[in-house]
Amino acid sequence: MKKYILLSLLITSLFSCKDFLEEKSVTTLTQDYYKTAEGLQSLCKGSYQFLRFKSDYNQGNYIFGIGSDVEVFDWSLADRIAMGSYNPSGWDPASTVSTRMTALTNFLIGSLSGGYTEGAYPEIGRCNLFLENYAKLTSADQTSLVARKGEMLFLRAYSYFLLTNALGDAPLILHSFSGMPSNFNFPKAKMEVIYKQMITDLREAVNVLPATTTETGRITKPAAAHLLAKIYLARAQGANFQNSTEPTLKALYKGSVSSDLDSCIFYASMPIDQLKTTTAYGGLCPNFGTLFTTTSDYARENQKEILLSAQYEPTQTYDGRYGNTLVHLFNSNHTSLRACTPRTLDYGRPYATACPSDWGFDQYTDRANDSRYYKTYLTDYVATATTTSGGKPWDKPTAYYYNNYLNPTATTKAVVGAVKLTLGKRSIVYIENSKDQPFDSLWVMSQPYIMMVRWMVGSPNGAGYFNADGTPKAGAMVDPANPVVTNTAGRKMMYRISGDYGNQFGIDINTTNSQWYMGPRKWLDQFRGKSTDVNGAGSIDFTVFRLAETYLIRAEAYGRKGDYTSAINDLNVIRKRAAYHAGENRSDVLVTLEPSVITGSLSIPASEKVAPYAVTTDSYSKIAIDGSEWDGVSAKSVRENYPPTAASTLDRFINFIYNERGRELCFELTNVEDLHNAGLLYDRIYYHDMMGAPAASTGTTAFPFPKDDISKGGIGALGVGKGTLDRKYTFKPWPLVFLQLLTDENNNPLDASSIAAYQNPGY
Repeated sequence: MKKYILLSLLITSLFSCKDFLEEKSVTTLTQDYYKTAEGLQSLCKGSYQFLRFKSDYNQGNYIFGIGSDVEVFDWSLADRIAMGSYNPSGWDPASTVSTRMTALTNFLIGSLSGGYTEGAYPEIGRCNLFLENYAKLTSADQTSLVARKGEMLFLRAYSYFLLTNALGDAPLILHSFSGMPSNFNFPKAKMEVIYKQMITDLREAVNVLPATTTETGRITKPAAAHLLAKIYLARAQGANFQNSTEPTLKALYKGSVSSDLDSCIFYASMPIDQLKTTTAYGGLCPNFGTLFTTTSDYARENQKEILLSAQYEPTQTYDGRYGNTLVHLFNSNHTSLRACTPRTLDYGRPYATACPSDWGFDQYTDRANDSRYYKTYLTDYVATATTTSGGKPWDKPTAYYYNNYLNPTATTKAVVGAVKLTLGKRSIVYIENSKDQPFDSLWVMSQPYIMMVRWMVGSPNGAGYFNADGTPKAGAMVDPANPVVTNTAGRKMMYRISGDYGNQFGIDINTTNSQWYMGPRKWLDQFRGKSTDVNGAGSIDFTVFRLAETYLIRAEAYGRKGDYTSAINDLNVIRKRAAYHAGENRSDVLVTLEPSVITGSLSIPASEKVAPYAVTTDSYSKIAIDGSEWDGVSAKSVRENYPPTAASTLDRFINFIYNERGRELCFELTNVEDLHNAGLLYDRIYYHDMMGAPAASTGTTAFPFPKDDISKGGIGALGVGKGTLDRKYTFKPWPLVFLQLLTDENNNPLDASSIAAYQNPGY
């Protein structure tokens, strides 16, 4: 009896219209309502909820937003450690733990709901019902609803796109269910078949959708063309794996059509051509940072660059149970430092769930001139507490160095035992410096705020900075104007030592210290929780597609055809916008604290190093792409940190595209699926993510995994991977509880061999 109840719940979840019946009185609605033009309008409107799947809660965040080479799980809870280290317990198909990958995949399938955005198959069921009933309308009603038909075709294709990105081959269901089926036989269709259907749906959607809309959030021709271009590209990528001997790569095969790259270019050109003259930057928002501003009018949501977004609203009346939880996902825990920066609306709720890998920072190869680094990351905080009680105090060594070296002319001196922080002034600064540019540790600890750096060195020869009588040792005091230590001989190299207590942080030390990292500013919502609840859900719209990605899609297609000139042209549209433009100000953290700027290895004009650090000369010429980035020998190419498996010019070009995707789109929940479809996910994690890579990996020659002089006992920066990554994890597992509900055509439960055949490779 229990199994039949579960089966009933599954089939109801997969194919019902429950959410949309609630829009009308449930006592008067029947399925006949969805045979009317009014009912289909309502059904279409309600179906937009699926666009929130990625941003709604853990299931979308975890499946699509974490697990690339730049976005990784923070080791702050056992579940996150298990998934982020690719421990089998975190990915076990038999697991029923709600915060492990298998249960999250169940939400995507749609066999679980729990008040969140429903999964793909319930959405597909709604689309199927709409399309079946649309075909029975009068000619006049069909004409009036033709755009709605295009929207539902798009949503069906988008649902299958997310499903296949996570699970690969999946059941292809193209009809609705009005009651219990005679069996629960839902065999998987090959991705080749599913992709043909998605392309058919989207080609029709492109033909019938309008080019523009007056209703924010409506699906339009540019959005459909963007997704269609992306799907053509994914099929072209998978064609290379048709004969692969690696099962997880072979499983990426989606068909082979010689014109796919041309089709990708054709459809990507539609939104580009429509929008490219709307701004001086090819249709892109002139300032990258404007896409992520935190103004109360949510002006960020109205940029023409945004082709499609999932809608949320400030009153949260229609935002579902949790609203946009993406605003919490990547925030570090600033509240557990003695920084007088408590949990307020000024900064994000400190979820400390996901964070950048080291490569997530290092992928920005010119932070001085590529504005995306400082416009992506939240580098510094201000003390927002009502009192400095409990703040970090000065001690004798740091007070001495501050008073005599860092700020000898200050009217207010550092006093031993007094709190070093000032309300309304800087309280935390994060600097992601390289091992060849470490800071002096006394200089770091003597700042009038808490400084969190990646690399620092101890005192010369480990002898300490001061004599027994408190006087400084000869030659021990670093020049405060140049605190980057170039001669590290005799000094202990230290990776991620907190500027607060002086303990290790940001790695596998413990679950508290791992919560300290530099998070992104992209999803900060200072008006979350109706502007009153610091723990409340966000109201920022989630960007599903934006035009910058369209350029990246087309650039990859050009490059795969060998047309690097056209690819470079598209990439430089993005770089022109990424540059600092005249009239902007650079961050003072960049100009005064970034080691590469201090040492001159990255150049900023001298006139622009004076407060307020105003830009007078556009920096595009410093970051323009010329093709040497993937030549395999130049300094630019080395800085791109290609996996050693990228052995050819084309391999390096493709990897460059995904580096640029990381720089442009990190934390926007696209990188995992895009690297997966390109067949690069395993290699990129293996060589770029120390916490997920197995012990056999030491990173790359140019960017080895960090190794310092103080880590021991298997914990800390040991220079080797700390995970158990396996190729099977590039696909998500089919949940065993789902597979056990399926039957054959005679309604017999699947036996063990049939379940094993249904499951993805390696599980």
